[in-house]
This record gives sequence, C-alpha cells and structure tokens, in this order.
Amino acid sequence: MLDFVNTSALNCLYFGMLAAGLVFALGTLLMSGGGDADADADVGDIDTDIDAGGGDLRIFSPVSLATFMAVFGAIGLIATIGFGVDPRLSLLIAGLVAAGLSLLVAYVYGRLLVEMHGSTDIRQKDMIGIDAMVITPIPVNGLGEVMFEVNSERITRPARALDNGAIARGTSVIIDHVTGVHVVVQQRKATAIAPEQPIDAR
Repeated sequence: MLDFVNTSALNCLYFGMLAAGLVFALGTLLMSGGGDADADADVGDIDTDIDAGGGDLRIFSPVSLATFMAVFGAIGLIATIGFGVDPRLSLLIAGLVAAGLSLLVAYVYGRLLVEMHGSTDIRQKDMIGIDAMVITPIPVNGLGEVMFEVNSERITRPARALDNGAIARGTSVIIDHVTGVHVVVQQRKATAIAPEQPIDAR
C-alpha cells in the first residue's frame, strides 16, 4: 500500500514536470516572437556559457530548462507506468536522460544562435573595438540590438550597455567586449572641436 502511495505521488510529480516543461517551452516561444528567444537566453541574468567549439553551451537557458523538465516528466511516466520500474530507479533514469538531452539541446541551440547572429568563423576578438550602430534601443539593465560589419560581413547581435544605462536607437557605439552571443557596448565619446582662433588682420 505504501509503495502504491509513493508511486502515485511520484507519477503526479512526473506529470507536473511534464506539463510545466511544455508550458515553459510554449511561453518561451511566444515571448521570443517565434523563436528568437532573446538570443542571449538569460533567465533573470542566470547565464552559464561554456565554449563548445564555436557554439555556446547555455545550460540555464529557457530552452534547456524546459527540455529538462518535460523530458524528466515524460521518461519518469514511461518508466513507472509503461515498464513498472521501481520508483527510485525511475528517478535515476529520468534524471540522467533529461540531463543528457537538455545538454544536447543547449549545445544545438547555442550553435543555432551563432548561425543566426553571424558566421562561426568570426572570432570574438574580431568584434572588440569596432564601431556598431544601435538598431534596437538598449534599455536600462536590459538588452537591445546592434549592427556592425566584420570582414565585410554585416552582423546583428543582442547588446547590453557597459554602464547598464539606456542607449537610443541610431546611436554610434563601440564594442567593448563579447559575452556569450551578446556584445557589451559603450557610446562613442564625442570628439571635442577646438574653437577657431580669430585671424589677426594687421
């Protein structure tokens, strides 16, 4: 009887994780406007990037988290209901499979983001110090978008201000450094023009 109660509670957990993962994924898709999930994929600025051969492995992106939740729930239900696996063993199986698939999705998603925002043969150091134009306003403590050229290739990237301030659309900026798939920029300082000296007509 106790085992039945434990199994029923675990199945409720699995079902809840599956439903939450699917809702999370749908919400991310809708909020991203059809698949450009804030190309930086931050979760309240929780952002873990691991360089993986030209792509960014974003472990805590909404896509990978939703994948983990949905897969964990689905595999758990299949293991307990479909195959009658012991509840404790089903937790291990569901956790391992979900972790593996979420890492795979994170890797693939990171590579897709790089493809969407510029060629993978453009290295980060090639972007640092070059001029860019803000094409989507950068809000305070938020992300906008900039456009720039590297090796005659026009690229757009999500962008954040170096001082976390707001930068209006059309502002000329300089790329200070690159973090994951977004760039950190600062406004170009206006060059002071010395006043013309009066001509001494003697």
